[in-house]
Amino acid sequence: MDKRHTELSPQEQMARRESLYQFITEHPGLPLAEVITRTRKELLLTLEEMSRLTSVSVRVIHSIENQQANPTLATAEKLLKPFGLRMGVFR
Repeated sequence: MDKRHTELSPQEQMARRESLYQFITEHPGLPLAEVITRTRKELLLTLEEMSRLTSVSVRVIHSIENQQANPTLATAEKLLKPFGLRMGVFR
């Protein structure tokens, strides 16, 4: 967790995840960059922490968040899977 924040209790961590999942569910058309950024910030993760969790480089995550990169499906899945998320196609 980012050192600038106090450590969250397990209940607070779960509440943040549930809030994030609810937001994503209510907005199914969100761009991947926004989902990645919102996930990282809502869970109080630094780029380095997100990188360690997902095995995606800090540079790539930063580029995706700033909409300067278009990740492959494999990279998108690596960024979403640790948080219980996955990509999908909706009508």
